[in-house]
Amino acid sequence: MKQHLGEKASTAQGFIFKTAMFLELLMALIVIVALAIMFTRVPGDLLQLVHSGEFNQFLKMMFDLIIGIELLKMLCRHDLDSVVEVLLFSVAREMIIEHMPIYFTLVGIIAIAILFLIRKYLFVSALDKEDNEYL
Repeated sequence: MKQHLGEKASTAQGFIFKTAMFLELLMALIVIVALAIMFTRVPGDLLQLVHSGEFNQFLKMMFDLIIGIELLKMLCRHDLDSVVEVLLFSVAREMIIEHMPIYFTLVGIIAIAILFLIRKYLFVSALDKEDNEYL
């Protein structure tokens, strides 16, 4: 009886895992479509940049594209490195695009420093990659 319940639980876990992987793949495809749409706007935005001098708006769009690409990589790779990269780009975008008061900028710098420390000292990427091999 216990073995039969264990098999059912294993089958249910497998189904849930496959469903989650499918949903992640679907989400990644949606991000790819959104990125493709955003890329079509780049030439027009470059022309607008020349005529209006609105460089900050152009940077904002470029950072959005970069963060979208990093998010897509995070969805596909399933490792801690990609999560830290997405967070780094997100914090950097906020610091560069939004002209924040100096104390908010200081908090952003501290956040980036903490993310680098986490990346360097608090996890070993080789172990993370070994965990992903079993998925």
